Amino acid sequence: MDSTLVALFFLFHVLSVGTGNPVPDAKSAIEPIIKTLMVRLNAFQALPSLGVNPPQELEGFSSIVAAMNGYNNLISENLLNVAQVKTDISRLTNAINRKLMDCTETNPKLTLPVHLQQLQNEWEQDPECHVEAVSLEALNGVREILKLLQNQIHGIASC
Repeated sequence: MDSTLVALFFLFHVLSVGTGNPVPDAKSAIEPIIKTLMVRLNAFQALPSLGVNPPQELEGFSSIVAAMNGYNNLISENLLNVAQVKTDISRLTNAINRKLMDCTETNPKLTLPVHLQQLQNEWEQDPECHVEAVSLEALNGVREILKLLQNQIHGIASC
């Protein structure tokens, strides 16, 4: 009787452990954050005159985080309904930092989009003059990077 009870407990343990859901990988864990952020960004009207040329390829998570943080810094807090977008951008970059940064890369090569560099230069020359235009262009830059990230996330090297 005791051996039958032990065998039943063993069988129960094997079945309960063996049928559990697999732990999602880190890349799959940030996909809902990306989707939520895309929905929030789509609430902002993309102006047709604003041309954003994102990089054709994302060059690692360190460049993505640097670009997202750069765009986030250019988005004005005074723009209507932007607070949650800025929070979500920070949440996404923090999640990438914690879960996906390439730990084998000792000195990561940071490649910032040309568009971001142009916006930063414009902002530095006259931060008060074009607050709304720079903010909207920064939102478009985030949107373009997120589109690339959605399409290429599983092809980017990570830890």
